[in-house]
Amino acid sequence: MKEFFYSWRRNGGSMEIVLSDYLRDSPDYILGLMVDFVFRRSSNRRAEMDNRILDHLDSDGFILHNRPLYIQRSRNLIGSEVGVHFDLMESVDRLLDNGLLHPEDITNSYMSWTCHDNRRRVGFCSTMMRVVGISSALDSESIPDFVRDYVVYHECLHLRQRYRPDTRSHDHQFHQWESLHPRRDEAERILRKL
Repeated sequence: MKEFFYSWRRNGGSMEIVLSDYLRDSPDYILGLMVDFVFRRSSNRRAEMDNRILDHLDSDGFILHNRPLYIQRSRNLIGSEVGVHFDLMESVDRLLDNGLLHPEDITNSYMSWTCHDNRRRVGFCSTMMRVVGISSALDSESIPDFVRDYVVYHECLHLRQRYRPDTRSHDHQFHQWESLHPRRDEAERILRKL
C-alpha cells in the first residue's frame, strides 16, 4: 500500500495487528506505542495516537528514509518539479515572495508533476511523506500562472498542517489560510472549467 496504514483482526481470544512497512526500521518503543494505539483503537474509535508516535512520523529521519518507497509506489509522479513548460518551484517562489507561504511550510518537502493530466484532482498532498503532486494538466501555457500558484498553495497548506491523522484536512483554519490567496475565486472558476 502506498499510504501509511494499520489494521487489526480479532480471532477468538487473540488479536492480529498489522502495521505499515514504513515502520519497519522504527525503534522498538515506537512499535510498542503503535501496537498499544491500535489495540486501544480497536475498542475505542476515538483513541488518539501518542504524541511520541506523531513526532517520530514527523521527523526528518522517518520522512527521508521512507519517502523514496512512497514515491516508488506513487506511479503517477514523474519525479521532477520541472515539467514540459513550467517549474513548480517558480510557483513556490512567487508564493513565498508574496508572503502566502513561509519557508517552514515547505521544509523537507518534495514536489512533482503527475504523469497523467488529471483534470478532476489537480493536486494531492501526502502530509506524512511531505509530497505534493500537481496534475500535468496544469503544465500548459493555456493555464495562467496564478491558477497553478493557487493549486500549489492549496497543497502546501496541507504541508503546513503537518500529519494529523485524526483531524479533517479541510478544517476551518485551512479555509482561513486558503482565503488569503488574492485570486482564489477566479482560480477556482478556471479549475472548474477544466
